[in-house]
Amino acid sequence: MNRHHYSKKPSDVRTIDTMPKVSFISLGCPKNLVDSEVLLGNLSKDGFAICENYEDSDVVIINTCSFLKESEDESIGVIEDALKLRNEGKVKAVVVTGCLPQRYGPAIAERLNRVDGILGITNRDTISKLCSDILRQKTANTNTPLPTRSLVSADLPKYEVDRDRLRLTPRHFAYIRLSEGCDHTCAFCIIPQIRGKFRSKPMEVILDEVRELADDGAVELNLIAQDTTMYGLDIYRRLALPELLDKISNIDGVKWIRLLYCYPTFVTDKLIKTIAENPKVVKYIDLPIQHTKEKILRLMRRGITETRQKELIESLRKNVPNIFIRTTIIVGFPGEADNDFNQLANDIEEFQFERLGTFRYSEEKGTRAYDMEGKVPDEEKEKRFNHIMALQQRIAFKKNRELIGKKVEVIVDNRVDGLYEGRTYGDAPDVDGTIFIKSNQRIDVGKIYNAHVTDTQNYDLVGSIK
Repeated sequence: MNRHHYSKKPSDVRTIDTMPKVSFISLGCPKNLVDSEVLLGNLSKDGFAICENYEDSDVVIINTCSFLKESEDESIGVIEDALKLRNEGKVKAVVVTGCLPQRYGPAIAERLNRVDGILGITNRDTISKLCSDILRQKTANTNTPLPTRSLVSADLPKYEVDRDRLRLTPRHFAYIRLSEGCDHTCAFCIIPQIRGKFRSKPMEVILDEVRELADDGAVELNLIAQDTTMYGLDIYRRLALPELLDKISNIDGVKWIRLLYCYPTFVTDKLIKTIAENPKVVKYIDLPIQHTKEKILRLMRRGITETRQKELIESLRKNVPNIFIRTTIIVGFPGEADNDFNQLANDIEEFQFERLGTFRYSEEKGTRAYDMEGKVPDEEKEKRFNHIMALQQRIAFKKNRELIGKKVEVIVDNRVDGLYEGRTYGDAPDVDGTIFIKSNQRIDVGKIYNAHVTDTQNYDLVGSIK
């Protein structure tokens, strides 16, 4: 799970001593990260100082993840750590927001010894009032236990406007959310119950957000949603992602556009053509297939056949030269027999994905798979997980070695100990690899260069810019 802490210093140092102070932890996926940035923007706009260290703040805010049991357990652990600080008098209050309270509602307070405030995934503009009210009550009732203030609504908006963000990413890249919710009925997934039905954001709203981010220095935009490829189907009655990509690419300052969370069902020939021909769309696609065998795809309710999925991967390889394909796999899904798994491993060997993440199937209450028969024992899940990870390691290391001697486009993310750290166009932030760059000339963080790959370091590359 990704964890982001707000670490920028408040700009108005003259008044910081008189301002209410908050610290912030963002857990989970980039969609959560965008929510965190909007929440931080609202807090900053409303007069809160944002602190790097928890113990310097009045309120610790935790934006939680509840996608899998292990992510939920991590969220609860972080909350308990913050509650310990509060109980020791090092902070005044703990506020929990995001998917965990949206999934369980006010009952989460009972599980966590009474956090001070709860906010779901909606009503983001109420975060400042919630924190102010809690601090005001704390001041007025120093020794009186206070009830948890809960603002969790089951009424989800058509879309959220992600403007005026106080960004947690470096200035040169950002995430753009195209839609919210999901209409797919995957048997293993709880997201539709948390985030609701699929709701596209109007194109003009997205383009305004892109212009704001580009004006703020973002040159790489990573497009996110529960399913980016379904974009527009609800509000425009057509799959509008190719059109949106072309419009984004016309905005000054945008250099790279990256597609994440592309559900295979709606990856059309038109979209593949756009990826191939639009120079600003990087030749990279995040295509979570979850499995390759017909039987398991049906049990998972993926809405795609084994044959169509294979044809799609072959089409991407054929029509987009040098494309990097990222995917995710679930092992140990109920009903996955030894033969199903062995065929899955054979397919991964055949497809040679550049990037692959593996999950052990997690039983989640409220999903269709929770009561399925044919459960795979945990030790067998672990064995299958390790097998796929070892297989993909061999593939990834081989793919990296094939890049030695070649030139690739890279974006420079950071400078550490005399070396520059960057990413090739085939590496998304946080989830993929790094290229360590040596140069005898000035290199600017946030700029895109052609780098010569000279060596590998496991999943990472070594290169030079001359």
